[in-house]
Amino acid sequence: MPGRYKKDVGDWGEEKAVEFLRRQGFEIVDRKFSTTFGEIDIVAKKSDDYYFVEVKTRFDIELANNSAVTYDKLQKLLKSMRIYAYKKKLEDVSLIPAALVVYINKNTKIVKFLFNVIY
Repeated sequence: MPGRYKKDVGDWGEEKAVEFLRRQGFEIVDRKFSTTFGEIDIVAKKSDDYYFVEVKTRFDIELANNSAVTYDKLQKLLKSMRIYAYKKKLEDVSLIPAALVVYINKNTKIVKFLFNVIY
């Protein structure tokens, strides 16, 4: 997949992820927050809980699972979460890493979502 196409698909998937999270009652607090460890795709809030969401857009059902977020990616996300919390002065709130896979069926054009907290 050429670089620009992959970025466009990823950006489209992030837009769909934002719409999905809003429908689920989340407030979108931040997007594309960059740190030296990487980028947090979406920061969403529900009650006093902050969710740091890694979005993965997939066309292949076999790849539409949480293994899309590797151990190394999770470690970078956790470090980035701490930086975010420090910079935004978040105290006495839960910081929750999460993955949101946006799966697009090429044949039916149906979009499905798989949202999970990462442990």
